[in-house]
Amino acid sequence: MVRTGAYAYVKYGYESTFGGSATVDKSFGVKTAVTSLTLGTNRQSLYKLGQVEADKYAYGQQTGSLSLDFILGDVTSGDVFKSIYGAPAGSGTGASNHVYGSDTGSGSSKTFVGQTFTTELGFTGEDDIMVRSFKGCILNTLGITAAVGDVVKCTGDVVYGKEGNPSTSTSAIATEASQPFTFAHGQLTLNGVVQTQIQEVDINFAQNGDLLYQVGSNQAVAGIKKTLDITGRFKVAWKDNTALETVIAQLAGADYKETWADKNGANTPEIELHFTNGVVGNGERKITIIGKGLGLTDHSVSGLEPIEAVFEELNLSIKSAKIVVVNSE
Repeated sequence: MVRTGAYAYVKYGYESTFGGSATVDKSFGVKTAVTSLTLGTNRQSLYKLGQVEADKYAYGQQTGSLSLDFILGDVTSGDVFKSIYGAPAGSGTGASNHVYGSDTGSGSSKTFVGQTFTTELGFTGEDDIMVRSFKGCILNTLGITAAVGDVVKCTGDVVYGKEGNPSTSTSAIATEASQPFTFAHGQLTLNGVVQTQIQEVDINFAQNGDLLYQVGSNQAVAGIKKTLDITGRFKVAWKDNTALETVIAQLAGADYKETWADKNGANTPEIELHFTNGVVGNGERKITIIGKGLGLTDHSVSGLEPIEAVFEELNLSIKSAKIVVVNSE
């Protein structure tokens, strides 16, 4: 029988060491989908004199990647930030308050502490159950997008260092977040001022990770996390120049000429993206992303026509970010 996604599941769990043991029981979010999955063997063809066909073959490094789509949810989704910033700090009473990263804007971090994880992909509901396990996973990119009329969507690109032998031993499917976050309970602020008439907003994290191999094994033995790039974008109805002038406030010279007066200090703008489940009190679940060291990469305007609404779009670079997750875990 041809398999469909209706019988599939995907879950993950953080590893104690690269490719090591993990309790695989977490859901990425709501309605998780694996949009691509690739296993490479780097097989080489070896030729010899007097023969046009390959004589022998040799296998190189094993490489793997997968791409994910999921909806940001109110319980489990926040745990995915551990793959970028490591274990969270902070706690609260009632609902739990988890803090990932730092919003100092200093750019002083010298190391990556994000944890690798194991991802399990399986099929249930059939006589022959197939389970694949991908170990030493690095979440290379994480994108979070909110737009009018839609749920808060996430995309992720993963590289992994090794794949376990396929099995038919499945385990319990991870519990998904109970409710998705939506645009209706989102909010964007610049320097503490709530921005109105926002149409779209996204935040993207890129770890630029890679895999390390050694003589004696065709599978990766460690992960390499190089640099962390954080970018943002928002689209808003063009009412005035407030948003643009706020973002480029560090360009203190006339006509927006750069003075280099305060590139990373107190005058650098701050952005905050906030999602909640709309409940007040102990039942409140929320995710807040705070970015500092904000800089404008480009600004554009669309819809300059008599019968169209005019929108402006700002693309941003962000030096550092802090994520605060309030959930029940």
